[in-house]
Amino acid sequence: QPWLVRIAAVLIITLCLTFVFYTNNTTTQIAQAGEKTEFLLPDKSAVVLNSGSEAEFKSWNWNKKRSVDLTGEAYFRVAKGKTFDVNTPLGKVTVVGTQFNVKARDNRFDVTCFEGKVKVTYKSQEVFLTPGESVTFENGEEITIPETQAAQPGWMNNEVTFVSEKPENIIKEIERHYAVKIELDKNVSLSPENVFTGTLPMNELDTTLTFFTDKYHLKAKKAGKGSVILSAE
Repeated sequence: QPWLVRIAAVLIITLCLTFVFYTNNTTTQIAQAGEKTEFLLPDKSAVVLNSGSEAEFKSWNWNKKRSVDLTGEAYFRVAKGKTFDVNTPLGKVTVVGTQFNVKARDNRFDVTCFEGKVKVTYKSQEVFLTPGESVTFENGEEITIPETQAAQPGWMNNEVTFVSEKPENIIKEIERHYAVKIELDKNVSLSPENVFTGTLPMNELDTTLTFFTDKYHLKAKKAGKGSVILSAE
């Protein structure tokens, strides 16, 4: 009967649209500048996004494709016995029931393992990390990172430890954490070779700026709401 044909056609179209919707539907979690975002993956693994970061995954097909796409930085507490991949623009981390931190910003890729074991893939290299171990690549070069005794990344407690980090990256981190804009005076030039190693407190902007400006012999001046200018002493 013609009406049966029409109903069947409508059902087929509906099923096709539903399939397309679910296969292309992606869950996105975002941590804006100045905030952190915590959420659970379908397997109950916990993820905390640092400021200025974004994570995407497909919950509908999680059991077949356990994968998270990360831009920025995040701390993962993987449910016991669960496994998945974290894909970033710079490299991939494969894990099973572990705790680890991943940061992929600009041309620098940092991974630290806090519990269990992780496999890090960077271009053609594969590195396995155990608790306390880290690996860092920047512009294709591996940077030696000392082991840590910490139980989780410092930014979870409003402090950040840097190892051989370019000053411009420190400034970007401060901008993201406090949702401010930092500008350099025309007479200030920070050499990328003058790297920063140390821990910055991130619980109050003035304190953070003091630690940074003392290192590079600068002074900070607030210029309106949400803006800071760094100039020579």
